[in-house]
Amino acid sequence: MKKKLKNSEVLVYLKSLKPLLSRRDKIGYMAARNYRFLSNSIVEFETIRLSLIEKYGEKGKDERGAPTYTLKMDSPNFQQFCDELAPFNEMEHEVELMMAKYDDAVGNLSGEEILAIDWMLED
Repeated sequence: MKKKLKNSEVLVYLKSLKPLLSRRDKIGYMAARNYRFLSNSIVEFETIRLSLIEKYGEKGKDERGAPTYTLKMDSPNFQQFCDELAPFNEMEHEVELMMAKYDDAVGNLSGEEILAIDWMLED
């Protein structure tokens, strides 16, 4: 099913799918497929978001000495980051998603998991 989503919604959907990716059943398969399609749909958005984190964040290094950037909500630059990213958050595009039946989820997922992926379930 094609669904029109904002970039900000895609990020929420990706987060909700992550705990299901290790499952080896129908739900896990659909979660993995949807995760891939959703991830691919925001490649350009992620490039912009990461470049803004680099622009407004603090530079650090990981354990191998490679540069890293972090931007905390209490940073004085956080509002500028949000303001510059805002128009990209609202951009919409269509993504082809697999939908699961509630019957596939009931008994296989916890109530918390069902609520997290409610957007992917249908009667």
